[in-house]
Amino acid sequence: MTKSAIAAAALLAACNTMPPAVLPPPFGPDGPQDPRLFFPTGLAATPDGTLLIANGNFNHAYDSGTVLSLSRTFLDPLFKPTSGPQLDCDVPVPDPGCLVTIPADAKAVLIGSYAGPLALSEDGTIALTGSRDSGNVNAVQVVDPGGLLHCLPGAGNDATQDCRTGLRNLVANGVDGPYAIVPGTATVQSTTGPVAQPVFFVSSVIPHIDQISSGILFTSTAVAAIDMNPPWGVLFAMRAGSRFVGGGAGVGPMVFDSVRRQLYLGGCYFRSASFGAGEPGSALCNGVTTNFLRILNVDVADAADPVLFDLRTDVLSIDTVQFLLGDPDPGTGAPTALWATMRNPDTLVRIELPAQPSIAPRVRKVIPMPAAPADMVRIARPSASDLIAVVTEKTNGVAIVDTGSGEVVSQIGRLGNAPVMIREVSCPSTIVDSACLATSVFAECRVALIEVPKSQPSLAKLRALIGKCP
Repeated sequence: MTKSAIAAAALLAACNTMPPAVLPPPFGPDGPQDPRLFFPTGLAATPDGTLLIANGNFNHAYDSGTVLSLSRTFLDPLFKPTSGPQLDCDVPVPDPGCLVTIPADAKAVLIGSYAGPLALSEDGTIALTGSRDSGNVNAVQVVDPGGLLHCLPGAGNDATQDCRTGLRNLVANGVDGPYAIVPGTATVQSTTGPVAQPVFFVSSVIPHIDQISSGILFTSTAVAAIDMNPPWGVLFAMRAGSRFVGGGAGVGPMVFDSVRRQLYLGGCYFRSASFGAGEPGSALCNGVTTNFLRILNVDVADAADPVLFDLRTDVLSIDTVQFLLGDPDPGTGAPTALWATMRNPDTLVRIELPAQPSIAPRVRKVIPMPAAPADMVRIARPSASDLIAVVTEKTNGVAIVDTGSGEVVSQIGRLGNAPVMIREVSCPSTIVDSACLATSVFAECRVALIEVPKSQPSLAKLRALIGKCP
């Protein structure tokens, strides 16, 4: 080969060389690494006690995020050591044993970036989370015990643990930024008549652009129903807002009422051409004078239109962060309350859900909260009123609320900067009459473990802090 031919071949090779993939731990970036947390968001607990964590990759240090699992064998001694005293890590100088590293044998799979909440199927074998940068819904199969993780068929390359292909891209269904995902059922027609089909409902925080006129965006938002059975198709998409309903704003929190067959949605996100990198960006609504609770009848499928109730006149808040159904009716089992965390002012509110559809939901209780309440979880107490553990983002802690008295009965601090989501996990068999909680701490790249004695919640303790930023 002549020198000129060699030079041309080298130049051609250089022009076709792609930059190397920067994979996150434990897959890279420079060969296999120890597992690590990086901007963790979503949490889910499987029936056998495995804790799943979605790493969001929000600083784009890597080409993707991950879902990582921590086994009960690893978690149990952190709540109750096999020897020595239990630790209280909510102190100015915590015991060195409070700071725990991720075990080297922790399982992980690759997913897209910007993951949100994690949702589990009812049997705990399928975990879903959305990627807001692509519109993909990531799907991971969970094998208990031990928390082995696999890509669902068609959702990635299981041999390489790369699940970035995703289960479905929902942009064509009007779900541009999949965020809240909840399991439920939808009525579909079969050869034998209507049947209840297990589905995942997926909503969007990013409004879908329907039209641009003179620089003005006209947007809408939708909820997609994904069949839980292969081939995981989208059964239908429901309108959750348009330019005529709710201003076409995207939504944040969502819960499913299986008795009334309704979805409750809240939050407000708008899209604008005035910001964004290369395309219109989205952000939390500001300057609005409404706080809509949206209700969608899932059995009407794609013919549904949301019913809107404005809660701002009750609480003077325009920002709803999370929902939690509770207080079931003894006769029907239908929830009689929808609890919500709201900001500006920072409150936990109880929204009464009337038995009669003709009566509007109204806020009946407002509980002041520490700064920036976020996710929450209910702690059932058979002999007393239930507790609600609420993440308080700006105080780096969790507040425990007695739903009977409406008071904050305990506060756990020093979790780290920006705790986000919280889930109840299985306690060790040696711990009786307590709830064990896990909280993702976004900006500290960690998960915090908390024990709450049900009979004496004021004695709640921070037991361990797992992981740290590099």
